[in-house]
Amino acid sequence: MFLVKSFCTLKISSITNVKDFMNTKKLWVYRLLTWWMPESRCFAMKNVLLRWAGAKIGRNVRICTSTRILGTGRLEIGDDVHIGSCAFIMPIAPSSVTIGNHVDIGPQVTILTGSHMIDSNGEHIGGKGISKSVIIGSGSWLGARSIILLGVKIPEKTLVAAGAVVTRSCLKPCMLLAGVPSVEKRCLMSSH
Repeated sequence: MFLVKSFCTLKISSITNVKDFMNTKKLWVYRLLTWWMPESRCFAMKNVLLRWAGAKIGRNVRICTSTRILGTGRLEIGDDVHIGSCAFIMPIAPSSVTIGNHVDIGPQVTILTGSHMIDSNGEHIGGKGISKSVIIGSGSWLGARSIILLGVKIPEKTLVAAGAVVTRSCLKPCMLLAGVPSVEKRCLMSSH
């Protein structure tokens, strides 16, 4: 067991600074200490605990108690961000989830950085694990039950419609993304 743990630690630490990753034991303590807190209160206490667990949290971040944050990757959340109830964020090392400033994340949104390669010749179709970082641009809004998959970059002020599954990056800011898989529906820039 010690050899396996040492090898895993060595492998991750050679990729990047281990201090940048979230500590899963501390995340467990975070969940243990916050389960009793009101859904939309005690934000400062939740933020202090998440920082202690290794996340980088900006000012005036509001994370609902039922939001689940798991994983060993990096989590960076900018200023004035709201994360709604039952959201699920899972950065897998060595990848990260980066959320810009002034972002609204609706209820039951899922953000994942990990998956598996398809291996039709192996014993399991889900082969080798992979992870790629996710970036949510400043001013964006992720609608209820939308899903953001690994490697996706959402530019600033982009609206992801409720229930959309974003499988690839959007290139232009101020767009409406909708559908399964999501497509760019229209530009949201107002012409004054």
